[in-house]
Amino acid sequence: MVPGIRTVEIPGGQAEVPVTKGALESGLRVVILKDVEAYRQGLLDHFLQLRSLLPLCSTPTSFRTAWDLRSQILSFHDAEAILSQGGQLIPHNSDSRLLQCIQQGVELSPQRRLVLAVRHSEGNYEDELNAMGQFKYQPPKDATGMLRYRWCEYLSESLGVPYVLLAVTWFEYKMSDDLKQVFVVTPAKIIECDSAKNDLNAQFSAPLRLQLITRTEANSTINLLLALSESNVEIEIRTELPDRLAREWSYERVNNSSKGRALKKWAQAAGRLCPHCGKQLIDIQLSHIAYGHIVSRNWCNAFTFLLDRVNHPDNLYLTCRSCNSRLGDSFPSKELRDSIVASGTVGDMIRGNEAEIREIS
Repeated sequence: MVPGIRTVEIPGGQAEVPVTKGALESGLRVVILKDVEAYRQGLLDHFLQLRSLLPLCSTPTSFRTAWDLRSQILSFHDAEAILSQGGQLIPHNSDSRLLQCIQQGVELSPQRRLVLAVRHSEGNYEDELNAMGQFKYQPPKDATGMLRYRWCEYLSESLGVPYVLLAVTWFEYKMSDDLKQVFVVTPAKIIECDSAKNDLNAQFSAPLRLQLITRTEANSTINLLLALSESNVEIEIRTELPDRLAREWSYERVNNSSKGRALKKWAQAAGRLCPHCGKQLIDIQLSHIAYGHIVSRNWCNAFTFLLDRVNHPDNLYLTCRSCNSRLGDSFPSKELRDSIVASGTVGDMIRGNEAEIREIS
């Protein structure tokens, strides 16, 4: 990083912010902790706090409706429109900084190292929320705030998991003499963060690029981060398949279908093996390749909370028809589990090779 003047957007114009060597060193002490274990625990605490706030969140569609009102005052009909699209109106709460009408736009974690939320109020900036739910959020007018933005981007890039935060907007809406403001909150994730990594000096004062996401996606992402923190996990942690792909490639859709045959052909061409006997799938007739269940359907019937996962692509793998019943109602041994991981579940195949599989007829 080269010290110097950085220009940032402010309401009504621009501001020049001096970034000195001393300011950068001070910011590093605030944002980055040398004690790795203490930092890891702080990171987990941050995302656990964020997860606890997800039940308060509205849908991206309703948040966009709220954003597009272009007003600081919410009418009854505006409120009805937001609610009809899955929004929630949260009253002002003086015990929560997140739910207060304060000027500070960026809300931080208790340790002040990470961004918890960004607050938007009509009239402050001309930032646009596009049709895909993407927007830019300007940086604070200090070196530590800029450094914090870049650090959150770095975490997202290095962990391979989108950095999730909350987007907050608020309105005047009188419910009583004491309750005169309401908030609409939705999760968002950092996108396009590799530019800061490629040229940190040029991008140091760049805004955060954010995209609104659903509560489900936010919760899945946070759960993945929590899973990555487990030091005793012996196998690779996978991102959750989007619901669209999970439904499209479920057992009902791939068993005895053209889609399922295309996936088998791809696996044959890719040199995949039967996890049980080790025979190459290319040496097996297409009709003799079966879709096995890692957790059996009988187990899922016995423990009904698993029923909506029994036919999920991550519970399926390709195997010989003659080997398909070998697992039975047992769970995979470590040896078999390693073989399934090496060959890949159906979900694994879709994650890394969706476009190639779709091209096969």
